[in-house]
Amino acid sequence: MKENKVKRIGKIPVNQIIRAVIQLLAFIAVPGLFITIFSSIGGIISALAAGTFTFAEYAGQLLLTAAALLVTIIWGRVFCGYICSFGAMQDLLWAIGKHIPVKLRIPEKMDRPMKYFKYAVLAFVAVAVWIFAVFGDAVWSPWTVFGMYSKIGSFAPAEYLFTAGGVLLLLIAIVSLFVERAFCKYFCPLGAIFSLLAKFRIVKLKRTSECGDCRLCTSKCSMSIPLYKRLDSGECINCMKCAAACPRENIGMEKTASAAGTLAAAALAGCYFAGTLPLANDIGLAAQSSAAYIQETEQTGRYKDGTYTGTGKGYRGNITVSVTVSGGVITDITTTSYNDDREFFSKAQSSVIPAIIAAQGTDVQTVSGATFSSRGLIEAVANALGIENESISESEAETSENNIGKVKSKDKIKNRETSTVETTTAPETTVSEEDTTVPETTTTVPETTAETASGKYKDGVYTGTGTGFRGNTEVRVTVENGEIADITITSYADDNKYFSRAQSTIISEIIAAQDINVQTVSGATFSSRGIIEAVASALGIEYTNTNSQFSGGHDGRHGRPFGV
Repeated sequence: MKENKVKRIGKIPVNQIIRAVIQLLAFIAVPGLFITIFSSIGGIISALAAGTFTFAEYAGQLLLTAAALLVTIIWGRVFCGYICSFGAMQDLLWAIGKHIPVKLRIPEKMDRPMKYFKYAVLAFVAVAVWIFAVFGDAVWSPWTVFGMYSKIGSFAPAEYLFTAGGVLLLLIAIVSLFVERAFCKYFCPLGAIFSLLAKFRIVKLKRTSECGDCRLCTSKCSMSIPLYKRLDSGECINCMKCAAACPRENIGMEKTASAAGTLAAAALAGCYFAGTLPLANDIGLAAQSSAAYIQETEQTGRYKDGTYTGTGKGYRGNITVSVTVSGGVITDITTTSYNDDREFFSKAQSSVIPAIIAAQGTDVQTVSGATFSSRGLIEAVANALGIENESISESEAETSENNIGKVKSKDKIKNRETSTVETTTAPETTVSEEDTTVPETTTTVPETTAETASGKYKDGVYTGTGTGFRGNTEVRVTVENGEIADITITSYADDNKYFSRAQSTIISEIIAAQDINVQTVSGATFSSRGIIEAVASALGIEYTNTNSQFSGGHDGRHGRPFGV
């Protein structure tokens, strides 16, 4: 038998020491890189599905994704074996689990079909999370929770440990004590992508001579690959435990494992940081855009002049901002500290801050792929200005639609001299804390064929449809003796409390005026327009409903990618 010439320090193979050092450095430097790569892929797919993809906006994600996939095609799943902090956590737990007397071994016949499950997880995430966003903002991903606590020096709120994602993370941790790399083998959606590409890897494992029947390489393999049968499996993470265990020194690579890990780490880490560079320019451009908006607006008296600080919860800890108010408007927002990963925070900052300045309020969209950082920024600004944020409703959406930054109907300003707000964006309108909806001016509806020469309507029962806040509103209009005698709502999709307010007023006013030329209900404008449009449709009267510009929801948000 050929003597094993694997270099060792004591009883530990040198290649395993090198791998452990690379894993530690990667954990310290880029603990959330696996989340970033997967969310980049998800962000691109989500944008493509929504029709909002642009190369300029997704340049960083494209660069990082391309780098990760290229490294995988060259070296295989070296990222999983050397750089992924979630994989490093599993390796640590497995090392601890070796001291537990209870052992759990998955038979080879079960192991192979179980590995296909990660492809089902990938398909589920792609469809349910990236495209349809069925989970919304719920913290259900174990990666999300792990990422919050994995960065050294960050202190994420403990509350996330008690979410669905926190429970799943605990279960994965427990299983990892008994089954080596269980998540990587059976459940990891990013691993599923890498496994497919790794089948075409350029640098492969190879045997130098005929193999015996000892099967030590298979028993030591972290990914339970039957190496006695084949060495070209896409599941291989280049851990090189097989090479260290082989008594014949019969397994090797064209390049050493340490070189593979070092090269991959350098390539991915470089793209990881380089991928955030385009965002710096985006922030400058966005700031210029916001400055231009401020010069054009004439809003005064909104907030009390001064500089205020506020704090909000980000992904890994608190975000602190400084908000400058001059002439009653927000003129500048500066981030003074944050703990989130730079690539996520930069993406959120480049969009959220100019959006808040432009809207002169915190009723702005979060950024897909950086939801936690976005929320933290919004909360910090709200805290600085004394705005109490609640979940957005139809009445709040009216403010967003008009884009004049009025205080939302559920936003209460504290410690500011802003109980009454004047704005020139909406002519002759005074906005108070209790009523923030801009009354619509009366418009003249041209005569149509639905009216008789005497201005009355033709007798009959008519049906019509209009666009409300969350979907279509359908009505049945009864005309008797040339007049509108009754209007009945047959179906609607809006929130009941807002729709009821609109229905109780709009219908009676249309019947009283015998015309659709009526004002919308403050705080229920979307529902009001939906009813008016439906009646106009039934009577054949021309009516322009601006709700259609906001179809699919008040803010057009998309779900965040898995793990973010």
